[in-house]
Amino acid sequence: MAQSEENTVDLEQMLAKIVELSREELRIVRKRAEEKTPGRDHGHDYHELTQAADRLDHHAHLLRRLHDNELGHGWRHESQQDTGSG
Repeated sequence: MAQSEENTVDLEQMLAKIVELSREELRIVRKRAEEKTPGRDHGHDYHELTQAADRLDHHAHLLRRLHDNELGHGWRHESQQDTGSG
């Protein structure tokens, strides 16, 4: 498999994982909203939410690296301040 094909597969898999993890976190956030649970309530939902957020952030970071590999550096406009170069 060529490198561009491998990157595409990795990008597709990463995007699918981001969607999955986003839905998981959204489910928890909606559940907490329905129950009117305070944002800093340290119950089971809070720990579930922090774990989901941590997994999503981790995969978002990996996705950022895949994008940089695919598109090169200096392509960002919206999130330049997050890269340390803007």
